[in-house]
Amino acid sequence: MNLLSLIQQVCDELAINRPTVVVGTTDQQIRQMSALLYRLGNDLVKQFEWQRLNKEYILQTVAYSLTGTTTLGSSVITGISDTSSLSTQFGIAGVGVEPFAQIISVDNGTQVTMNMPATASGTVTLEFSQVQYNLPSDWDREIPQTEWDRTNRWPLMGPQSAQDWQSFKSGIVYAGPRERFRIVGNTYAINPPPPNGLLFAMEYVSKAWIYSPAGVALTAFGSDSDTFIFTDSLLITGLKTQWKQAKGLDASFDLSEFRSLLESNKAQDKSYPKLSLAPIGSSVLLTTMNLPDGNWPS
Repeated sequence: MNLLSLIQQVCDELAINRPTVVVGTTDQQIRQMSALLYRLGNDLVKQFEWQRLNKEYILQTVAYSLTGTTTLGSSVITGISDTSSLSTQFGIAGVGVEPFAQIISVDNGTQVTMNMPATASGTVTLEFSQVQYNLPSDWDREIPQTEWDRTNRWPLMGPQSAQDWQSFKSGIVYAGPRERFRIVGNTYAINPPPPNGLLFAMEYVSKAWIYSPAGVALTAFGSDSDTFIFTDSLLITGLKTQWKQAKGLDASFDLSEFRSLLESNKAQDKSYPKLSLAPIGSSVLLTTMNLPDGNWPS
């Protein structure tokens, strides 16, 4: 069912006048139903890791080598050839720059300001690495343990807690071959500042439970012809429950039916692996289980 036909079905079951239009209607009864349905869908997204909402996010790291002039005790870097590709999501590394310094403003075409003062004066080559990446617009939540550095073929370390993040950035030892990550400020933050061209991949749960007639995933209703990832019966029963509750009517039967449908929909949404009662943990490091037989080639 699309948005219009679903609302019409609910109206028929509740014995109220069915609409001819939903999106843009001035009928307060239908506007209320549309608002309740929208809240219901968003709540269902949070209920379960629905396979049709699982998506993959792949980002490629960005870094530039640019010449700039630092001044001891000043947070301003001048004389940069071009700042058009830089933003506050970039970190800075180089002689005269504190570890994990980051841009707090791009002042003009040749100047940026850091969040820490320079430790030396001079004109040097600096590495500007993007350390924060915007999350997809339909991001709802991360699926844990799916984060990988595909360039180097190892898992990313994280998500880091706020305490671990500050300990890493502020401690004496902060170097290492593997990247750490943290989701903060609706961005995917990475440390240490990565070189250009690394491929990172992870999976997440999308909040785009609505589809346009053209098959485009949406996070809000766009037309009466929009469809949904959830089953018709689940949405109809859930909407009837919410409508009756909003009207102060007895919704106990509908709520019981909705809960039963919700559990069956969860159980039937995707397949599940066999689980062992005595699992053996795997290792990402070299062990006797993943070394080839025989001698190493010369």
